[in-house]
Order: sequence, then C-alpha cells, then structure tokens
Amino acid sequence: MNKLRSNCLNFKELLAQNIALISPTMTAALIVPLMYGTTGSISWMSYALGGVLVLFVALSLNQFAKRTTNSGSMYSYAMSGLGFGGGSLCGWCLLWAYLFIGLAGTTGFTIFATTLLQMVHVNVPPLILFAICLGSCFYIAYKDIKVSTLITLGLEVFSCAFIMLLAFIVLGHHHFAIDSSQFNFKGPSLLTLGMGTVVAIFSLVGFESSTAFGEEAVNPLKTIPRSIIWSLIITASFFIFITYVEVQGTAGYKDTLDKIDAPLNVLAQIYGVPYLQPILSLGAMSAFLPWHLPA
Repeated sequence: MNKLRSNCLNFKELLAQNIALISPTMTAALIVPLMYGTTGSISWMSYALGGVLVLFVALSLNQFAKRTTNSGSMYSYAMSGLGFGGGSLCGWCLLWAYLFIGLAGTTGFTIFATTLLQMVHVNVPPLILFAICLGSCFYIAYKDIKVSTLITLGLEVFSCAFIMLLAFIVLGHHHFAIDSSQFNFKGPSLLTLGMGTVVAIFSLVGFESSTAFGEEAVNPLKTIPRSIIWSLIITASFFIFITYVEVQGTAGYKDTLDKIDAPLNVLAQIYGVPYLQPILSLGAMSAFLPWHLPA
C-alpha cells in the first residue's frame, strides 16, 4: 500500500494550501456582490468582523494543532474533544463539504473558461472543459502534492496581483480619497451586519485545510498552526480592502454592485483598462480549480 509522502511540505506550501482553498479571487469575483446585497455600504465591516470571529476559532483549533498532528485533520481534533460520535459527524461533514466545494469549483472553472474562450471566438463544449479540469487536477494532485500546492499559490498570486493593480487604479481615479459613505453606520442594523458576517465566514472556509497534512508537513506542530493564522490574516485583510474598493468603484454605476455578475470586469471597463478583462477572467477561472482540496 502506498504511504503518504512525509516531510515534503514546509510553511510556504501549507500556507499555499490554505489560501488556495479560501480562494481570494473567487470572493473578489463573485461573493463581494452577494455581501453588498446583504449589508450594503458597510460590507467591508462584515469581513472585518467575520475575520475576527474566525480568528478566535483558529486560535482554539491551534490548541490541538500545537499538541498533536496526523492526517485526520479536524476529525481527529473533534474526536479528542467530543468523542467518537462527534468526530465521526465532523469527518462526514468535512467529506461532503470538500466534495461540494470540488463540484462547485469545477463548474465555476467551466463557466469562466467558456467566457474566456468566447472572448477569442472559440467555442468548446462545457462537458470537455469539465473533464479537462477534473483530469488535470487529479493528475497533478496525485503526482506530487507539493507541486499542486505551489501551482495553486502561483495562480492565486498572479490573479490577486492584477486585482490589486485594478484596485489601485480605481483608488487613484478617486485621488485616494476616503469614501465616507462606507463609514456611515446609522442605516444597517445589527441583524443585517450579522447576516453579512455569515457570508464573510463562508468566504473564509478552508483556513483549516492544512491540518489534513500532518504526515506530509515539515515540523507540523509549528508550521501548521502558523499557516492557519497567517492564511486568515492575509485573506481577511484582502477581503476588507477589495470590498471597500469595489463598493467605492461601482458607486454611481447604472447597476448596483449586487446586480453585477462580474464586478472586476465591470471596474476594468469603467476605469479605462478593458485589456485587464481577459487576465481577470483567466484568474477567476484558475481560482475555481479544485486540485488544492485536501487529498
């Protein structure tokens, strides 16, 4: 029977695993409009509050990760605190969650790949794109988990770099002035903010995925807890920033942010950089690749 490859993932690869599963590009491209539809102009605050709440969960999770590690991920931690029944329930929930994330990612890849190919007037049947996505992901993840984590980190860095470039173009157009409307807390209720926080927590799901690599990680009792905390800090900060920019950038547009299907492409069009649209679509497509799911 094949064994897991031990001591092959350092802090960088574990951090890549967590960030890739959180998928900052996916949130910037699809979920921010949903957040705006829930909490309006203070959407950034929901991400700030959600990030703090998930950080408390991560600190609790790290109490286990600093003491014991194996390939059982959160199943083992839940069983340690809640017994066999609680651990089994957690394990099945994780299994189904990763399964549906994988299916959603593959579907999202197919949609964005179709959009990107249509920009160059090429039509490929969705079923073929679906098969290409699954086949490449399974092959790379099976071949070398270290390669798959580095590829996903590289794709996210590539995508987020152009998203940040677009964000600074938007801010520069507004002369980096503070958007005071996003700091008006009189309108939204606590219930509205709470609903937005739920969306924010959903966006941050995946921060714990490195706990599944206890066998493969180098010095896992230190690198896994660090990867959990830093992945949260990096992605939550990115979500707060890009949400603020998207709300400010689409203010006054013919459609409100919650009615825009591709906010990044719309921002590129509004602020005179339409040549970024194919690159942003390519980044969004790569963000849906599910080869970073825990094996």
